[in-house]
Formats: sequence, C-alpha cells, structure tokens
Amino acid sequence: MVSDGDWYVLVEEDRNNGSNSDFSPDVHRWELSRERSAADREAASALAEELAGTYLPQSWSHIGAGHGRRIYRLPDGTLLVRITDRSTRVHFRVTVAELVAEVPEAAKVPEAAKVPESAPQRIRRLFGR
Repeated sequence: MVSDGDWYVLVEEDRNNGSNSDFSPDVHRWELSRERSAADREAASALAEELAGTYLPQSWSHIGAGHGRRIYRLPDGTLLVRITDRSTRVHFRVTVAELVAEVPEAAKVPEAAKVPESAPQRIRRLFGR
C-alpha cells in the first residue's frame, strides 16, 4: 500500500487520429499519455488546470497558435478539453488522482537459475501427495 499524499495528474488522449491503418476512423484507443507527480492535492489541481490550458495531444503537436480550446470540469473533477482547428477537432482528459497502490513488476528468474523438479516430486504433486 502507498502512503497518503502521492498525488498525480494524468492526461488521457485518443491515439487514433484516423491515420493509423490498423484502426478504422470509428475505433478509438484511449491511452495514458502523461503522468506528472505533485506535492499534494492542491498542487495537482493547479497543475491539471495548467495542462488543460496548454497541453496539445501528440497528434496535434504541429498545431500552432490560433486553435480553439474549450475546457469542461466534469462532476467528478476531471477536466475534458476540446481543441478545434478549422474542421478538425480532438479531445483529451486531465484527471487529478491519488496513487493508492503500486505493485512493481516481478523480476524474471533466468532459466539457468531454476532447479529442475525430480520425477518423484512431480508424481507426488500430480497425485496430490
């Protein structure tokens, strides 16, 4: 379990902009594209509002000044951002989150380090003895 006070700002965006041949334009794949830590909840909220006003999704990194931006605060506190540029639009979510658990990946044991089981051990295990 993680101690209280581990706050993060998470940015989720749709990674299918219609240019990937593996997906049809009607299929969307949300991914966590940015994860930033913050000192406390208030700092995370301020950082979330800053990112909502400045962040551009990777598929829109070429867009310069002049694009439109609407920021909505949803009832759960998530910020939904809609960016428009002429006839194109994209949206992403910015969420303040508290880390409540973390389980690190287990280290893979090399095959050479594994001790082979003897035949009698395998037979006993097979018959539950």
